[in-house]
Amino acid sequence: MRQRYGELDDKRLRLAKGAVAGLCATAALAHVLLVFLHVAPSNPVSQRYQEQIDAWINPYFEQNWLLFAPNPEPTRTYIYARTGWDTPEGGHGTSDWLDITAADDAAITHNPYPSRTNQSMLRRAWSAYQWAHGDSDVSENEWAQIRAEYLRNIAVQRATPLSPQPFQVIRLKVVTEPITVPGDTSETGSAEPVTRILPWWNVTSDGS
Repeated sequence: MRQRYGELDDKRLRLAKGAVAGLCATAALAHVLLVFLHVAPSNPVSQRYQEQIDAWINPYFEQNWLLFAPNPEPTRTYIYARTGWDTPEGGHGTSDWLDITAADDAAITHNPYPSRTNQSMLRRAWSAYQWAHGDSDVSENEWAQIRAEYLRNIAVQRATPLSPQPFQVIRLKVVTEPITVPGDTSETGSAEPVTRILPWWNVTSDGS
């Protein structure tokens, strides 16, 4: 009897291992297929399932070809944060504008092995927010809401060590400055920086 039960346990264990291996293989295959559809030229399949592809790829599995053909940045983006908190007297306090882009730049300058977090996370979070929202700061769908929360969370992380007080709200100011070609006196070359101020966002009491 013990041998029979042992054989049954071994069989169940083999079935369980096979099921787990099958699930892992299926997930890996699905991931490769979705990444392929994301980076491939637009086609009927990717157009039909665009929403599902984007939901899987972004923001953690984003892929592009910039490693092979990098596009030079046409603008410089400077992001500032202002924090707000409740005072013991029942009022409200706010900080000055905190240059969180400068904090990232300081971590990169003269660093032989700069972190990609400091190099591009904040800038790309803003680019994704701008792409999802356009000129509006209202999140019209779940995709835009995810991008807004992603940008907010990164801004909170950057602003926390700079804020003079623990804070409950935060807002961003984004200054976009065109990069002009030296000697370019055309209308495009003399474009003025554009400033955009986002609304206040609530954060949790621990600043996350």
